[in-house]
Amino acid sequence: MSGKLNFLVRRCLLPAITLTILSAPSWAQERNIRRITLVTIKLDRIQEWKAAAKEYMAEIKKSGWDQPLTAWASQTGPTNQYAFVQYFAKWSDLDSFPSKEFAAEAAPTMAKLLACDQSREVWVDEMQPELIIPGAELPKVVRTGRMRIVPGKLDDELALYKSDLVPALKKAGITNFGIAVSRYGTPMNEIHTYLGLDGWTGPFDGSVGAQKVMSAEAYKAYMAKTNGMIEGIEYTIWRFQPELSYLPEKK
Repeated sequence: MSGKLNFLVRRCLLPAITLTILSAPSWAQERNIRRITLVTIKLDRIQEWKAAAKEYMAEIKKSGWDQPLTAWASQTGPTNQYAFVQYFAKWSDLDSFPSKEFAAEAAPTMAKLLACDQSREVWVDEMQPELIIPGAELPKVVRTGRMRIVPGKLDDELALYKSDLVPALKKAGITNFGIAVSRYGTPMNEIHTYLGLDGWTGPFDGSVGAQKVMSAEAYKAYMAKTNGMIEGIEYTIWRFQPELSYLPEKK
């Protein structure tokens, strides 16, 4: 998800700071609508922006908002890109905000953040529940994928994931995996995926994803089916930023 494979979504980072994670942890399983806000920071203002972002998260925490949001830093492509992810149960929830008072109280901090912006982009995806393998915890690193599907083949590609890919991943014990379909902000024939990882060490020394869990024959057959339905693929690596995230305490 070009350097912007960053499957993210765009809205004022601060009125609704958000980037799925790019992945859906267990607490997000009942929230299938994902908003990703992709923010590119001016190179000379990154530290200033980080300080303001931490301040903003502290203000959200003080408000007691029940909507988690996670922050991720791009590890490939532009290194001044950050993604904020948030999950919602229904479309009307995208209008939710901590409180009417919060907007006024947080306005000065928001102004600091916006002053550091170079650009901002918002994507809204719909997670596919039958194509999600949840994990108990947020992964340290996520590999996101942006697949442009041949027009008219979207349902066929999703069906292939359901019949071949997801069962193989489950059998291999893979968690923190999911697939979403673009709804707003990117072309409607895009599929966005994520795969949780521990870091660069290990998985990238060998195969990753389907190639790691399928036999050579099964993988060849799978690729023969999927290649004719995909126009292009981009992969991006993101690292979780706990100090820039907001995870409300469990009640």
